[in-house]
Amino acid sequence: MSPQSSEPGSPASPNAPWPGAPAWSTLPPAARAAWWLLPVCFLLWLYRDGLSAWFIADDFAWLSLLRLVHLRHDLLHEMFAPMAQGTIRPWSERGYFLVLEALFGLDSLPFRIVAFATAAADVLLIAWLTLRATGSRIAGFAAPILWIANSALVRTMTWSSAYNELLCPLFLLSALAFYIRYLETGRRALWWSQVAVFVIGFGALEINVVYPAIAAAWVIFGVQSEPKQRNRRLLGLVPLAGISIAYFVLHRLAAPLPATGAYALHFDSSIFKTLALYWKWTLAPEATRGLGHRHILVVNTFLIASSLALVWFVVRESSSGRLLPLFCLTWFAATLAPVLPLADHRSDYYLTIPAIGIAMLVGAALGQLITASWLYRASVVLAVSVYLWAMLPVTLSDTHWWLLKSLQVRTLVLGVQSARASHPGKAIAVDSVTADQYNFSFADAAFSANGFNDVYLTPESGLNVDPRADPAIRDTVTLAPDVISHAISHNEVVVYSLESDHLRNITEGYARRLSGRLSDRLTVGLAASVRLPTRVDVGNILYSWLLGPTWLPPESGIRWMPGSATLRLGVPENGGSRLELEGYCPEAQLLAASRHLMVLVDGAVVGETRIYDPESNFRRLFPMSGLLAGREFVDLEIRVDPVNRKDGQDYGLVFGKVAVLP
Repeated sequence: MSPQSSEPGSPASPNAPWPGAPAWSTLPPAARAAWWLLPVCFLLWLYRDGLSAWFIADDFAWLSLLRLVHLRHDLLHEMFAPMAQGTIRPWSERGYFLVLEALFGLDSLPFRIVAFATAAADVLLIAWLTLRATGSRIAGFAAPILWIANSALVRTMTWSSAYNELLCPLFLLSALAFYIRYLETGRRALWWSQVAVFVIGFGALEINVVYPAIAAAWVIFGVQSEPKQRNRRLLGLVPLAGISIAYFVLHRLAAPLPATGAYALHFDSSIFKTLALYWKWTLAPEATRGLGHRHILVVNTFLIASSLALVWFVVRESSSGRLLPLFCLTWFAATLAPVLPLADHRSDYYLTIPAIGIAMLVGAALGQLITASWLYRASVVLAVSVYLWAMLPVTLSDTHWWLLKSLQVRTLVLGVQSARASHPGKAIAVDSVTADQYNFSFADAAFSANGFNDVYLTPESGLNVDPRADPAIRDTVTLAPDVISHAISHNEVVVYSLESDHLRNITEGYARRLSGRLSDRLTVGLAASVRLPTRVDVGNILYSWLLGPTWLPPESGIRWMPGSATLRLGVPENGGSRLELEGYCPEAQLLAASRHLMVLVDGAVVGETRIYDPESNFRRLFPMSGLLAGREFVDLEIRVDPVNRKDGQDYGLVFGKVAVLP
């Protein structure tokens, strides 16, 4: 394998001369520098609001890792144990958050700087690869610009949890760059550098598994070689394919594919619908509805016309012996394929990596402007202009929208942190929280990174939550009117209102507002007009007044009971038909013996069940029809047998929620 020219301006053995490919060496040094830097500057300008974006949604799960490492003293587990739908991404998620949080705390700017630096490296590699493939500096300049403009990058450039979508292409592009240089020079060090980058890339994102297909596509479509040489090169990629297969098998053994939920895989006709949708989002912004009906018509017309034009361009180039467009399409298809079965979780930011292939394809078309006919020039320039006209406003507005939402979450989280410092030992209830603010904070345990487990919504804020939200989370963080009234009267909670840029203490005003509507719960009153909460979060200290004396103290949102414990529950106005119990039993205890659970009302057994290994988390429903008729509240006794005894204390079961359902 003889070394070939390594001059950046010459194609890496193109399979046919690419038209309009002026020599790189003809550019002065200043122009060369501008050629590299202007796309990076465009990235910084377009996503400038992303630099100021704060943490949001899933970010808080990763920000909690540092606290878990300190609690469990098990860094390896937190770095490599399957999490979040069975994913194992130690570099792009666990390491990214652990290292930066350890160094900078909840300062989001270092996270954003790392993300932008990674995106800038992607931009430079896309430019290098396109220039290498076409020899056209126009193509090499245009490809990263087109990729940057795509609105699919908005969430990637504003949301720290999407950093994996930036880090993965860095590994894919770097490995391919090493491989291309290896093909040009024959230096084995470059081959092994490719292998090392490829293997490390598995820690960024599972899509890294498709790299051997991308490298094979480069051998077939990207470089000129005799059939025997091509076959030899393809055979040399077999070990890489073996690594991908081994990774897939080991990953599936460690983290089986989810069978239900949003991340369940569907290998049926829905794949084609998903593919069509992602193709549409690649060429036109997902949020076209915000452009108005006239603009939508233009965008849809452009979508059809541009799709046909790209097909024509690929066919024309292939018939002329220039197969690079097929490599670009292979990149798009290979990197998109792993997410096509996710029919229940379609998201435009999944296009961050596949869109590179289409950007290179259109860049190649632009690279022929110098030698093409006036009709070709006009058509390509018009198509690219419409693409930028549709994409850029959406990209700018969506980036600003994500910034504003993240700053609202910042106000909430840091405001609660300040409130806790001012009111140590008290719970915090937040009023005036919108549905979006809930979805990006409370729904993802936004306060757990600081170790706060007693931050709640007022009943009024709870009404703002989307009814489709996970009821287990919504009900846990929303205080019932009776509970917050009792907590205020006993000085157990402070109430804050979420204003535009700060939290304001409204405890006194909120108490006066409640006094006109709710009775004071200094005791568990027996008046006929009293209605107690129909749901008790046993591990929440604010519900302690409804629990009997035998319950153990709460621990991180849960509470142990001994062999027997009592509690009082309200009954819904239209009566109660079922009793719901949710709890947990450590597997070590279940291995010793299953647990017999029994519920009594007025001393009479109304339900009993057994809890078996490995069913450590349990949920039980007991019919209560007729038993609660005419009652305002009910006193329950829960018994469990056997119990474990440790340090003179009996431990039966752990409880989270007990509720009377209508």
